[in-house]
Amino acid sequence: MNPQHTKNVNNKILEGFKSIWITEGFEPQTVDYCENFAKEIKNGGLTTSQIRNFFGEVKRIQMKGIQNEKNAFYMLKPKLAYTAKRANKLGLDLFKDLMSKAHQAVISNDENLEKKFKNYVDLLEAILAYHKAHGGN
Repeated sequence: MNPQHTKNVNNKILEGFKSIWITEGFEPQTVDYCENFAKEIKNGGLTTSQIRNFFGEVKRIQMKGIQNEKNAFYMLKPKLAYTAKRANKLGLDLFKDLMSKAHQAVISNDENLEKKFKNYVDLLEAILAYHKAHGGN
């Protein structure tokens, strides 16, 4: 697959993400999006352990409360960017780009921060579950 085709496919996938899924909650197509997205990142070489490392930090923030762990949440974005650059895998780049968009939806303002963070966690859990279901290792 040529790099331009891959970039176009990745852009199309990212365009399907709706920030309202973070700000307001899931819709029926959210779950379908997560399944398709999980297939793409699996095919792009993203491993379950790479997602789980990120997921572990997100769950740690959730356990302590997003209000108490805002700085840790803000740091997720640069940490994921660093990990993606080091790994140099298309799947991880795509995962980073989506989680950055979702991250931005959470921090857009402090209104309903807990609800938005919960939706962020739910999105991540759905992606992780489908990644594993589709044979992610």
